[in-house]
Amino acid sequence: MVRTLLVSVLLLFGGLAPEPGFAHFQPHRVVSINLCTDQLAMMVAEPGQLISVSKLAFDPNTSVMVDQAKRYRMNHARAEEIIRMKPDLVLAGIYTSKNTINLLQSFGVRVEQFSPDSGFDAIRKNILRIGDLLGQQERASRLLRDFDNKLAALKKSAPKEQKVLASYEPSSYTGGAGTLANEMIKAAGLRHMGEDLGFHGSSVKLSLEALIRENPDFVMSWSQWTGGPARATQILRHPALDEWFGPERRITVDTRYWICGGPFTVDAVGDLQKKILQRERGN
Repeated sequence: MVRTLLVSVLLLFGGLAPEPGFAHFQPHRVVSINLCTDQLAMMVAEPGQLISVSKLAFDPNTSVMVDQAKRYRMNHARAEEIIRMKPDLVLAGIYTSKNTINLLQSFGVRVEQFSPDSGFDAIRKNILRIGDLLGQQERASRLLRDFDNKLAALKKSAPKEQKVLASYEPSSYTGGAGTLANEMIKAAGLRHMGEDLGFHGSSVKLSLEALIRENPDFVMSWSQWTGGPARATQILRHPALDEWFGPERRITVDTRYWICGGPFTVDAVGDLQKKILQRERGN
């Protein structure tokens, strides 16, 4: 009740009136409240069209576009602050607070929600969808062509032998089929141990004993999780892991490029492929 009254006051003094319906038109005041839509919108929107992105876009631990984000107003994904910006389109994720989404929609704000990318096809669809929503189809198409051209080039430079790589995360989590990480690993010219074992999704428990028993050629961890005192990350510094998988078999990748899917995903694939080729050459 308090939130609703507060938003009503903001609407009254902010001059925003709810729209009875959503016409098909090019939006001019776009607000993104999700890291993944932040980054896609910054790539596709024309100057002045996107006015605000979420605070995560400014975080160097999560965002690949921190410098670009500085051109926009920061938001904290709260309905009250968003309404005051008078957006004609809000971009959100399917896991964005339902209260926020419902409150925005109840006052006539158009909200479009995006699912997390589960693979390259999902990235392609989301790039084109952002282009359609912003009326920037040509910009989106150019990004997509570049994305596919780079992926094709990486396929040609893939290692001749498909080595096995296991992704290993805090609290002994790994992943398998049906994930973006799985497609990225395979696009780099590798086999993903999780898929080989029949795992599906990104939250599969794999004990250290099982990892050692399977003995993949490489173990990959994300840069964000390799340091720090958190108890969940202790498994990544376990003596047995270090002894069994020495530096030549450990791969660390930049966390930011693996959180969301986008044109930059192909850069992460290229980085992984480069590191594997370096290990094979003994560098």
